Amino acid sequence: MNRFLFVFTSLIISLTAQDDMLELIDDGTINPVPVQATFKATRIVNSQSIELTRPKTLEFMILHRFGSMNNGFYDLFGMDEAAIRFDLKYGINDRISLGAGRSSLNKTYDIFTKLKLLKQTSGGSSFPFSLALFSKMEISTIDQDLSMSDQLTFDIQVLAARKFNPSISVQVMPTFIHRNLVQTANESHDLLSFGIGGRVKVTRRVSINTDTFFPLGERNESFKQSWGLGCDIETGGHVFQLMITNVQGSFESDYIENATGTFDELNLFLGFNITRVFSL
Repeated sequence: MNRFLFVFTSLIISLTAQDDMLELIDDGTINPVPVQATFKATRIVNSQSIELTRPKTLEFMILHRFGSMNNGFYDLFGMDEAAIRFDLKYGINDRISLGAGRSSLNKTYDIFTKLKLLKQTSGGSSFPFSLALFSKMEISTIDQDLSMSDQLTFDIQVLAARKFNPSISVQVMPTFIHRNLVQTANESHDLLSFGIGGRVKVTRRVSINTDTFFPLGERNESFKQSWGLGCDIETGGHVFQLMITNVQGSFESDYIENATGTFDELNLFLGFNITRVFSL
């Protein structure tokens, strides 16, 4: 799968000979125009995308990951069990959104914000990419004997994305995670990784997406690099995302650092994200 992701990424980059040219003509001059819909949802597969919730809009997302597929038809490829996350976001304006979520895995609650720093534009003095900052504070409540401080985890991501043309978008995600509590003295409290994701649009309403995170620095022997392969389907009022991934958690510290699945005995996870927006 890592080879597939490498080939997929290389293919995306190799197909970017032409930019999507949007031009606004005013008295003979070309004015820069913001590039829209780099991705269709606020997630690529597992990872955050450059997109923010629209201004004065409430976005409700359900992130559902079934159990491992390795038992086959006995539990219908993992569908007898699931990890679920509810994610609620509000767009303050076109540059800031705030949100909160709750995940059944480790009974984790979190609050987060996404700040758009730069916008890709085309035409005139265009700017080549969009840039956003995502930050989150998580608290795992599954172990009631721990102090609140020990249950906290902090995540910070820089999201840099470029829409090369109407069909192809790529995003990179340098990521820092700080865990207040670790299991052994050999584990680091601070973890760095580098994520990359992208999409290829195949029809007007359907795209193929993928993302993965490369660890920077040492990890323990059980560590597995996370990845996700998905399909976005836009259906008017919401975006439906189907996927297969090697991690069951859908919050940052888990899907980046706690992947468990491999292709051996089909130890992978099916899942979906479904988004519904409400204008206020």
